[in-house]
Amino acid sequence: MNHPSREEWMSYLYDELNADQSANLKAHLHTCPDCKSKVNEWQAARSGLDEWRVPTRHKRVALAQPMVKWAAAAAIVLSIGVGIGRLTSAPPDVRQVRAAIEPEMRQELRREFAQLVRDELDKSASTTLAASTEQTRQLLAEFARAVEAKRTEDYQAINAALDKLQSQRLADFFSLKKDVDTMAVLTESGFRRAQQQLVQLADYTQPANSSNSPQK
Repeated sequence: MNHPSREEWMSYLYDELNADQSANLKAHLHTCPDCKSKVNEWQAARSGLDEWRVPTRHKRVALAQPMVKWAAAAAIVLSIGVGIGRLTSAPPDVRQVRAAIEPEMRQELRREFAQLVRDELDKSASTTLAASTEQTRQLLAEFARAVEAKRTEDYQAINAALDKLQSQRLADFFSLKKDVDTMAVLTESGFRRAQQQLVQLADYTQPANSSNSPQK
């Protein structure tokens, strides 16, 4: 949601906007609780300042210890009082005094409201930054957990694959050894049978060779 600037709210509070602009800001207040709360606080502060009144005619205007933030307004009141009452002891006209100090009060109030808005914006920015930082930290923590879980899963898969390869290698080794042993046994048996056949053949052919030999 786009929020109006503090300058727009200042103009709204002092009725310096046209009808369309004022209507748009009023419509925004109905949909934005944050802006409505701030504007209510500013209006309350302004109402409190508007209740300020110049002392009544039977009392002297108290300017001995003015507030610091109203120093300029007090100087204007004092100047008007001296100019009007130089030759008479009657206090100055309240309407004239109010008309004289109202511009300065208006400017001072605008400055105070502007500072209040800046403070609220700074506080909102700090809160938003803190929330964003916390959210980022949570996302990083979740990402780290996901990476760790994936790493553990991959490690387990690699170990399972290595175990399977080792089992297959052992099975192949024993199968090959069995085949070699079988071949060796069969070969040894074949050699023995061949040797026996050769011996038998030699025994069979030896008498014939002896009978055919010449007599001396």
